Amino acid sequence: MTKKFTVHSSQFTVFVFIFSLFTVHCSLSTVSHAKVYIDITSPAMRKLPVSFSFTGETEAAEITEIAKNDLDSTGIFHPLESNIPGAEITVSINVNVSGEAVTAEVSVFDLIENNEVHRKKYEAAKNILRILAHSISNDIFKAITGQEGIFRTKLTYIVDVSGKKELHLMDWDGYNSHKIVAKGLTFSHSWSRDGVYIIYSSERDKEWSIYLMNLKNYRETMLFSSNGLNLAGNSSPDGDIAFSSSKDGSPEIYVMNADGTGSKKLTKSIGIDVSPVFSPDGSQIAFVSDRGGSPQIYIMHADGTGIRRLTFEGNYNTSPAWAPDGKQIAYVGRKNSNNQIFVVKLDTSEIRQLTDKGNNESPAFSPDGMFIAFDSDREKPKGIYVMRVNGEGLKKISPKGVKAISPKWSPFLR
Repeated sequence: MTKKFTVHSSQFTVFVFIFSLFTVHCSLSTVSHAKVYIDITSPAMRKLPVSFSFTGETEAAEITEIAKNDLDSTGIFHPLESNIPGAEITVSINVNVSGEAVTAEVSVFDLIENNEVHRKKYEAAKNILRILAHSISNDIFKAITGQEGIFRTKLTYIVDVSGKKELHLMDWDGYNSHKIVAKGLTFSHSWSRDGVYIIYSSERDKEWSIYLMNLKNYRETMLFSSNGLNLAGNSSPDGDIAFSSSKDGSPEIYVMNADGTGSKKLTKSIGIDVSPVFSPDGSQIAFVSDRGGSPQIYIMHADGTGIRRLTFEGNYNTSPAWAPDGKQIAYVGRKNSNNQIFVVKLDTSEIRQLTDKGNNESPAFSPDGMFIAFDSDREKPKGIYVMRVNGEGLKKISPKGVKAISPKWSPFLR
């Protein structure tokens, strides 16, 4: 039986205000060509030189800098100042401010073919200037690559405050961090496929339960509670939720409906089965089991049949995370006494090690598959980092001086 709670927290107020202003109004939109300037899947991809210029109010410089940083982080653009020769694409941003309203007119021009490939007018409140800038980045990215940009996405993560764990949310680049759950010891968590809900586990009154929070009205609903440890996995495209529970003894993998009903046990082994995650299409579940003597990654069909072992190299492999295309899984493997991030291709079993400094855990793919977020203790305190899927462009994004772990990336947000 589900129970509903209204969470009263002053920290939510700012977040909900930001969430309610998520929409940036756009007009005068024209995309004259469907040409793809960069094939981001090509191994021989070169960086595209793009120059940026801005005019108008002082906010223009801030918007332009955010857009430049967004595009530069992908590793496929080479941002240039307007007075530096060599650009093939130019981005011009003109900004006007009237009271608390900001208007930005953006033009993207192809210097090689001498035509404008994108023009749009953006309007937003001054207090969501970064959201406006990220919207501009997304549109520039799509005009040039033909793909959706991730610059409006967010990450949830755990903050450890004197041993008390809290669930926080921040922009993909680390800005606008907010506490969203502070009640109980929050541990595992994930996003719903539509980005409206957060699913998480929390210990309250010495009982572990699985909760769901609606980010539109910040109402919390208890989905599942029982004796033992109950840890949330993720949800399928149909809304089913995978989780692990030790209610019958050792932890096993379960699934339940989106409203918490109809729980069903999928595994039954002598060992421990935890960390279940649905594949992007919902047909499979990856999980961790020590049934073979050490923690390893396994995959099974969504109904619990067809269990097969995925990882064989090393004696400690945990925390599986599916790539959005379903073709590879990131995971944590122990090497030389430290935990590192690895990626394994499902068709060839080829393994790549992406990190090599400190202890690195909790990988999470961006919704376009271009980035991986993770936590690391390479700098004290432990923090959240983002890198490109090839291991390059690593950057710490969690607030300075904050112990932060376990990032989870949102789907695309509008």
